[in-house]
Amino acid sequence: MTIKAYDPSLIHRLFPRYCPCQNCSYYLDLDNYITLDGTYSVKNDSRKRQRLYCHGGEHRFSETAYSNLFGHHGSFQEYVQTAKMSGYGLSTEQIADVLERDERTICSWQKALSYKCKSFHLALCSLIGLTLISIQMDEIWSYLKKKKRQLWLFITLESKTKFWVNFELGSRTSHTAHRLLKNLVYLMPWGFEHFLLVTTDKLAAYEKAISSHFQKVRYAYLQIVKQRRKKRLVTVKQRIVKGQESDFGNKTKNTSYIERFNLTLRQKISYLQRKTLGYCKHQKNFQQILWINLFDYNYRQSHKSLRQDLTGESEKFKRRYQHFTPGMKMGLTTTQLEWRDLILAPIPENAHKFSTSTVL
Repeated sequence: MTIKAYDPSLIHRLFPRYCPCQNCSYYLDLDNYITLDGTYSVKNDSRKRQRLYCHGGEHRFSETAYSNLFGHHGSFQEYVQTAKMSGYGLSTEQIADVLERDERTICSWQKALSYKCKSFHLALCSLIGLTLISIQMDEIWSYLKKKKRQLWLFITLESKTKFWVNFELGSRTSHTAHRLLKNLVYLMPWGFEHFLLVTTDKLAAYEKAISSHFQKVRYAYLQIVKQRRKKRLVTVKQRIVKGQESDFGNKTKNTSYIERFNLTLRQKISYLQRKTLGYCKHQKNFQQILWINLFDYNYRQSHKSLRQDLTGESEKFKRRYQHFTPGMKMGLTTTQLEWRDLILAPIPENAHKFSTSTVL
């Protein structure tokens, strides 16, 4: 079986290489010179790994040192399989049974992958800055340990690009909504000059949080008020909180995009399924699965609604569509990323201090 050649330059156009060894005097020094120093083989992986050389500290280190998976004695194939099966909703016990590994090993891999997904998303968004045009916010419920203890997932989605911006777990109160909006403003530091369209349901917590955190943002706010009787939708009304009705186009006067996205999450994440035994027992595990799904949805999978017609004609043997991910439409990447790109991305803790105009 032939292995597809991997281009390591894809992940270094935005994040420069640095020395990840904490005992090195040039640790996290961006002025330090890092070069390639050959490859080496490992027993549990058929693909050779890259060795790098730190000229300041005069020592060598592996490319896997940029990830928390370094030293976990697994192959890239097992890491990718763990990420994919976690994204599809398989439990830790099921993944351990498929890969014939110990459950504690799978838990450590999931923890490292979710941390890298979170670091990658936050660093990429804060460095380049999000230019949001129309966002929709909604919340879906689950339960923690028992059905009487509800756990709500607050989500922000950019409706134009289908980009999953951020999320928060907590109670259905203004406290969770404030945390959602606070993190949203942090991710769009250079997007304040654009006029933002905001659409939510009638939850009062959104109105308070938006008015509190969007003081420097020019925006129009629309609420979709739905009335139900005996669990059936009766009426749908629109309430303009700020701005004018003319600010919103026909495709932005609803919350249909994020409601369809909620269905996607419920189909993939077992913690969000209502009639199941696979409900969430620990909130940290829920957060890990959500971060893994966020990277998979934004940067790895292409979406049919975002594809672009290339030919306009039904010609044979010609590529008709160009496929895009939400990250590509948002301008954060120029290609579909793979799990290997995530694992090998050199993202330090102070990645938000980098400044460059190049994207992946």
